[in-house]
Amino acid sequence: MISTDLYVEESLPVDSIRPSRISVRAHEISLARDNAVRELATSVNQHGLFHPIIVRPVERGFEIVAGNRRFEACRFLRWKYVPVKVRELSEKDAFEIQLTENIQRMTLSAIDEARAFKKYTTEFGWGGESELARRISRSEQYVSNRIQLLRLPKEIIDEIAQNRLKVSHAAELVNLDEHEQKIINDAIIGEKLTVRDVREIRKQASPKRRQKVKSELAELESSQNFYAHTMTERPTNATTRTNDTIKQRIKLLQKAQVCLRVSLYRLDTLIHESDEKLSREERSEVNDLLMQFRLKVHSMMDDSIKAIAKLNKKLL
Repeated sequence: MISTDLYVEESLPVDSIRPSRISVRAHEISLARDNAVRELATSVNQHGLFHPIIVRPVERGFEIVAGNRRFEACRFLRWKYVPVKVRELSEKDAFEIQLTENIQRMTLSAIDEARAFKKYTTEFGWGGESELARRISRSEQYVSNRIQLLRLPKEIIDEIAQNRLKVSHAAELVNLDEHEQKIINDAIIGEKLTVRDVREIRKQASPKRRQKVKSELAELESSQNFYAHTMTERPTNATTRTNDTIKQRIKLLQKAQVCLRVSLYRLDTLIHESDEKLSREERSEVNDLLMQFRLKVHSMMDDSIKAIAKLNKKLL
């Protein structure tokens, strides 16, 4: 554990201090021009710097460990000297302190946290998820869930970073395939789905249907491997174009499957609403129709699976 009392308080020249070489943020912006820094500078000018910047000695000066925004606010105010706490720290210790402070102050986005956690556990190899969790006083599940977010497509990661998609919603998308992720993500944002809504939509896919599709894809992969080993000539441009067209049709049908699952969930919601708001006599006819619609949607889902299987067999 890092000792928190081994430091020296100093007032150092601004030009002797430089930003951290290893930042917990994926992208450091030009902080001096950032509105948040301007606001912080106004506060510092009026009330002073409540929390000194933490630095560590490095070759030819000092490196910021925690307090980049505070430092930029001081520079914005044209301070010549800055109050600091100087601590002797390894890069690992410095990263841990920087990460802990940012988490405690809630200045990191979920994606920034995820990238920082991944740096610590894999890129830098400083320890596993359990060790990191202890260092930053978070649960292993918290650390693991954050890192899992990085498995999502870039478009969805961007939605999280821009606060258009909540982390709790995004976590429900991690183990879906990419087509499902994108369709359900659009539905979450466009239709204001709750986490419970998303979980119910995921349940609409029958395990048997999923297994059937997996078996068909495995069979297709086996046949393609055999074909690749036995062919002596490269495919013609016409064959390549045909395959690309078929793949596009398959993608569209896969998207349609997810749309149908959303529709299935919506119908179930309407049936539940009918049960709550209508009398037994009033809801009888309505529920009969809704159940018929539900059966038709299931039938369409089966048709889409069959259509995809047929298209897969046409791939050369």
